[in-house]
Amino acid sequence: MTDNDNLFSGRQIQQYHEQGYVTVEGLFTADEVDAVRNEITRIVARYPDCPEGLVELEPSVENGENTPQELELGVRKLGNAARHNAFFRNLAFHPTMVGIAATLLGPDLKLLQSILLLKPPHFGGEKIWHQDNAYFRRDPNHIVGFWVACDDATVQNGCMHIIPESHIQGIVEHSGLKNDYGAVITPSVEDAVSIPLNAGDALIFDGELLHSTPPNTTNTRRRSIQYHYASGKCRRTVGWELYKVTPEVHVSGQDYGYG
Repeated sequence: MTDNDNLFSGRQIQQYHEQGYVTVEGLFTADEVDAVRNEITRIVARYPDCPEGLVELEPSVENGENTPQELELGVRKLGNAARHNAFFRNLAFHPTMVGIAATLLGPDLKLLQSILLLKPPHFGGEKIWHQDNAYFRRDPNHIVGFWVACDDATVQNGCMHIIPESHIQGIVEHSGLKNDYGAVITPSVEDAVSIPLNAGDALIFDGELLHSTPPNTTNTRRRSIQYHYASGKCRRTVGWELYKVTPEVHVSGQDYGYG
């Protein structure tokens, strides 16, 4: 962790555990951000000749309500990118992300999920309030998410919004399907904190922190990459059938074989 000592301090570790989140400036370099953007373009250029579920269009584009100037500007997200793409699989071993994840979770790490969240201009849709471990259902909740901005993320174009300390309460009741799967009780606006970030900056957050993103009605893009790391000792909750998320990459330490 020598390279990360100045990037992730004891004070930030304390905030993460107490508040459920912390921000880090410049987690990705400008070159790394450009490389992510370029790989997104290469993947979308092959659509629909790509693995099922990798490219997901905005619902309003899929149903013909909106027609973007180019296909990439109509993509909502890329799912399970590390499973399907060598560039994003290699990015799972990013030394800063792995170093921070090991500090928070221990040395046995797996990449639980990788998503590119693209929220295009003009009609990028809302993501309602939810907790990521409400999808994953891992016990114990030794999960940390990295949300790295690949464009400047603002309140206007759909930056992350979070509820500090909400990870302490455990998983709240969720309902709905796919993009409409979220917390049954919407948090109070007064409790929410917006997290604007410059490109390359990161929000690091607990797997049970309540968060959402508003729609993007501006003419600016808001691309981001979200990787979730989990302790190798986490197990899927017995009987959980709604979403069967399986780890994408064994990253470090011992592989206990838990799905």
